[in-house]
Amino acid sequence: MAYSELIKNLDTLRTYIRSFYIYGFKTRDQFFGRSPRTYDDEKRRLENYLDGYMTFRPDENGKVTFLSIDSRHTAHNPLYKIFKAKSFTAMDISLHFMLMDSLADGSKKTLNQLLDEINDTYLKDFSLEILPEESSLRKKLKEYEELGLISSEKEGKTMLYYRNPMTDLVGLEDALSFFSETAPCGLAGSFLYDKLPNDVQKKSEVFQFKHHYITSSIESDFVEQVFEAIREHRYLTIEQKRNEDDRTFPNEVVPLMIYQSTQGGRMYLMAYRPRGKYFLALRFDYIVEMTIGGVYAGFNQKRAEFEELRKHIWGVALKQNKKHNDTTTVHVTFRVHFEEEEKFIYQRLLREKRCGTVTLLDDNNAQFDADVFDPQEIIPWARTFICRVTFFDCSEKYIVRRFFDDIRAMNKMYLESEGEGQYAVQ
Repeated sequence: MAYSELIKNLDTLRTYIRSFYIYGFKTRDQFFGRSPRTYDDEKRRLENYLDGYMTFRPDENGKVTFLSIDSRHTAHNPLYKIFKAKSFTAMDISLHFMLMDSLADGSKKTLNQLLDEINDTYLKDFSLEILPEESSLRKKLKEYEELGLISSEKEGKTMLYYRNPMTDLVGLEDALSFFSETAPCGLAGSFLYDKLPNDVQKKSEVFQFKHHYITSSIESDFVEQVFEAIREHRYLTIEQKRNEDDRTFPNEVVPLMIYQSTQGGRMYLMAYRPRGKYFLALRFDYIVEMTIGGVYAGFNQKRAEFEELRKHIWGVALKQNKKHNDTTTVHVTFRVHFEEEEKFIYQRLLREKRCGTVTLLDDNNAQFDADVFDPQEIIPWARTFICRVTFFDCSEKYIVRRFFDDIRAMNKMYLESEGEGQYAVQ
């Protein structure tokens, strides 16, 4: 097949974006299961849409290609472009403009009226070979109804089609600019933002993000399907990639909620698996395919059960161990000291406590407590208060040992190597 810059298979290109930008840098020879020609074609497509963001560096294994995106100099997420370049045939693009023009006056027309107008007005000087068939036009009208571009209504036994009015975006410029860059399904905002005149877009480019997590945007179509399944209480059949060997396996779940990391932007699908009767978290960047299934009758009950579990979830770990019926929690507590001019430390504890509680012991000391399924998830956050922590304890003692072992290792790395001696770590 001849090379085309248009995107026919989004899943294939999504895999390459993950490889170039998320999972790690690979050379051409390290893309197992892909032919050199496929690699070259997909790389060229990415270079077309992400010009200025793709770069490479040589290493001992060859030339490594990767994406480099600096949010400080990027006003809008460039990865949205891959959703805006779907492949089409000559008849697809012709029918689009003819239908939109024919229905632009707001009139309602039947299928036969549209077909006659296309043949007699738009294509009257062309050969019979390119005239659209009735079945092709009917499929296109059905597709555009599903997309929300047109609507239909019955008048007796006759089906009438008409064009939906354009959305009024006046006054929403700044909201679209912000929403398209921050929301889990910001792709919708990006499409609307593209409809604004160029001068209006320039005036609304007023936002700059210190932490701009754009990688989850390539799963926007999956996010939309999850929202639809949650709204309609339906199953999802997910084709998921194994972390170890890149093989895939199916997983039928009931979606309940989407979690997104505030540290790296990674998204997780929190779901219930009826077959095993347990809750689980699925990484979006391991999902390769998703299909919406039938209605799950017990959705409200499982959603209520999950709300109770959320009270003990610090990150995404739902259980302390692999026993699916085990809801045992672990208690974690530590105290933090701060000076009079450091009340922001106490405010930070209140802001970041998640499922924990914060108690002000006196004017200069506060205590954090939490009962969680996986105490290891708290450790990285608790370490950010080192030099202020006066007490740390956990009902799982290996967590306490790990916390203080980390401090000893840091002490050895930064102090002993500089000849400053040792500090006692109790």
